[in-house]
Amino acid sequence: MMRDDRLEIGSAVPGPVLPAAAVAVALAAAALLGAPPLWLAVAGGAIAVGAFAPTIGGPWIAAAVVTGMLLAGEPHPARTALVIAAVHLLHVLGSLSLVVPLRTRIALPALRPTAVRFVVVQAAGQAAGLLASLLPQSRSHPIAVLAAAAAVLVVALAGRRMLRRQRRHAFPGSRPSPSVGDPS
Repeated sequence: MMRDDRLEIGSAVPGPVLPAAAVAVALAAAALLGAPPLWLAVAGGAIAVGAFAPTIGGPWIAAAVVTGMLLAGEPHPARTALVIAAVHLLHVLGSLSLVVPLRTRIALPALRPTAVRFVVVQAAGQAAGLLASLLPQSRSHPIAVLAAAAAVLVVALAGRRMLRRQRRHAFPGSRPSPSVGDPS
């Protein structure tokens, strides 16, 4: 490519949209959960600093604040659903911010697979959260713990299967790897 050439990517958004969306999600979720102003500042500040240094994990710090607000309040299915959606969206935005520089533009069609995965995982997560809220209330929740462990196992196995299938399609020809003493 020459210096004056342009690459047309179609509809796109600037790179700073990712951290801005993460700040909006974290602040909205924490405020809806009744977070005190200090915790709102911690969540927003962590993401803002994380925009310039993505490896510090600003969105994940904000997700911990949102989760803490859920634990600090009264249990309610709507609060649980909000936290499931917010924490998952913060994780997706944080993961994208690790690979998308601030000075770039993001082609919207490139985000389609991420959006589809988000919707599929949200459906499963929201269903699990709703099922957990329907369990009988008591001091100890051994049934809820077992159900959560089973759900985590199913999600991990499904993710492993999905990654294995994608890897097979990415590398169609299986070639034997050279042994240690092979001259090639």
